[in-house]
Amino acid sequence: MCGFAGFVAFGQSRLDQNIRSAILTRMSKAIAHRGPNDEQFYDDGTLSLVFRRLSIIDLAGGQQPIQNARGNLLTVVNGEIYNHQELRRSFDASHAFATHSDSEVPMHLYERDGISALTMLDGMFALMIWDREARQLLLARDRMGIKPLYVAKLPDGVLFGSELKALMVHPQCPREIDWKSLEQPTFLMRTPVPTYVRDVEHLPGGHYLRFDANGLRSDAYWRIDDHVASTPFGNEARAYREAYDDRVEKAIVSHLLSDVPVGLHLSGGTDSSLIAAVAARHKADLACFTVVERTSFRAGDVDSARRLTETLGLPWHPVMFDFRTLLDDIQFDLARLEQSVATMDSPRFNPEWILKEELHRFARREHPQLKVVLLGQGADEFAGGYSHRIDRPSANWAQYLDEEVRSGLRRFAAVAAGMPDRFSALARSTSNSSTDPYHQFMQLQIHQLQCYNLWHEDRTSMAQSLEARVPFLDHHLVELLASVPASLHPELFWNKSIVRDALSRRLPTYDRNHPKVPFVSTDDQRSIQIVVYEMLRRVAEPFIEKYLDIDDGPFDANALISQLRRTVARSGSFYDDSWRLLECIAVVIFVRQCQIDFDENFSAVRGRTSQLTELGDLLWDDVRQLYSAEPVLASHAWRRDDRLRLPAEAEILFAPEEGGVQRVVLLGAGATVAAINVPESHQWVTQMLRNLGRGVAAEFKVSDWIEEFDVPEQPFIQILNMLYQAGFIIPEG
Repeated sequence: MCGFAGFVAFGQSRLDQNIRSAILTRMSKAIAHRGPNDEQFYDDGTLSLVFRRLSIIDLAGGQQPIQNARGNLLTVVNGEIYNHQELRRSFDASHAFATHSDSEVPMHLYERDGISALTMLDGMFALMIWDREARQLLLARDRMGIKPLYVAKLPDGVLFGSELKALMVHPQCPREIDWKSLEQPTFLMRTPVPTYVRDVEHLPGGHYLRFDANGLRSDAYWRIDDHVASTPFGNEARAYREAYDDRVEKAIVSHLLSDVPVGLHLSGGTDSSLIAAVAARHKADLACFTVVERTSFRAGDVDSARRLTETLGLPWHPVMFDFRTLLDDIQFDLARLEQSVATMDSPRFNPEWILKEELHRFARREHPQLKVVLLGQGADEFAGGYSHRIDRPSANWAQYLDEEVRSGLRRFAAVAAGMPDRFSALARSTSNSSTDPYHQFMQLQIHQLQCYNLWHEDRTSMAQSLEARVPFLDHHLVELLASVPASLHPELFWNKSIVRDALSRRLPTYDRNHPKVPFVSTDDQRSIQIVVYEMLRRVAEPFIEKYLDIDDGPFDANALISQLRRTVARSGSFYDDSWRLLECIAVVIFVRQCQIDFDENFSAVRGRTSQLTELGDLLWDDVRQLYSAEPVLASHAWRRDDRLRLPAEAEILFAPEEGGVQRVVLLGAGATVAAINVPESHQWVTQMLRNLGRGVAAEFKVSDWIEEFDVPEQPFIQILNMLYQAGFIIPEG
């Protein structure tokens, strides 16, 4: 895992040598986190290049750039070539290799076989090969798009790099925001993968680009479409199960290739457990890290991870994500959010990104020598992983296709009508009735992964100088799953049967029916909702103060500020609004960061020490007790002279239930914000809510309500906090 950036310029567009040197220095600083072990510069007047290395294979001799014996070719590679040893053996003894690095192999293959060399590489990579004699640049990306590569056209030149922030250093890099791409949700982003900056592009996965004096030319060397429903084993389910079992073993073992320690993010679910079961036979010291938070604990994932590591004899590191203290533990503030936006190279917001980065930070803190971590990412997308999940259970494959897959495809096609032409054409292709819906879904996932999952997995891990590897996105494995005929999908893909079979063969004690638990997502998501609201509460006023002069973007500054303050004051649907407003804040921060020179790399924020704690056995009962309790927002220190009011523009509805229970629903902007059941013994609560803001009761203080209902003060305060935490009432001094 590494990072590189550079530019090629012909003719009059060449910059002075001193300017080129200054640009490369700043590019290196922008991607230093991707390669803290080495820094190398190259500049021949036409190609200017910087490379940052995270040393994983051939620690002593794998320095890049690497040149061939003739001196006409030069290469850098970000990522890993897992079959490099096998490929080396395809050369005869007369062919000289300068290193033992996997990164050298693509250059020699290209020298011998031309562009077809790309089809021989198994791995995750973004690579550059410079032909000095032909004055031609080759850029290429792995099939799945696991490793990033940005490209921008310059006058008589081209600019490229592993991260957007490195390109932004160049004075000629485009900086205009592409507002149209921001309007589209990620599930619609089939291709190209948006950069959110006009005229800056992602080289798509499975593609290569050539640049010389004649201009840019790009093409695909791999497409999943060529493998969809190719049925290499006919209609024999057993043959596909056996082929998958064999291929998943090879994929996981190949991803253990490393000269440094390797870890695993073990959720306890099926995917990461399968990686652990295979890897344990080859690497007994595989360090396993498990997030211990409310949803994963209550769903049984954490206990599953604990039992699994005990069975396999693997070192286990459960890390506590206590949502009561999480934001203090990770020192979350505006600077931390700004750093996250800069890290992600994206105006989007998702708390998952911050939590993932903090898990990586914890892993590096506990194991400073750790440089590689395996992830279970990618198993779900091609093997029916979302067909039956704990928060959206389906009865069978047919129901999943109707309610999830087909509706998603229809949604894609419907929205596509308002999209640019290139997207509309793609939408039409995915609506082809001759193609099975799940095969269409697979085709979309190749691009959706690059838009979201793989994007944040790369950025969050590399922010902590960790190489994240994804064995389930081995292209042979993906091709095999895509080839399965639609007639076998209910048998092989329902509830991810083909993956569970592979795990059962290796770990018979694992609960085959263990539910699919998406990240911090079950039928109870209150903990993460509380965290999102608290995030907004912490950054709102510092953001307003720093970005008060918002003069760019799609937002009216005064309207945004007003909405921020209303939501922090807990008016309306403050959970949902908080998430939306944090994304608005991320957009404003991203726009500002695109306007500056990216000299600020947030090193001080990155260098903060994580306070997340590893759990010992003695604390386990305490954790169990903690997560059996209901999550709550911080309590208000109620005073007897506080007045109560409803959130602005809120409406309360009441409905009688059985046994004298009253169902009380809080509406905001026409949507349900919160709902509670009031037992018959507490009907005074219903009376109070009915009368808030009406007549004489509008002036009632806490002391007046206590007197009105003759309720002891302490139980009354407890009820007030419950209503406050649910969003029904707001204190007013």
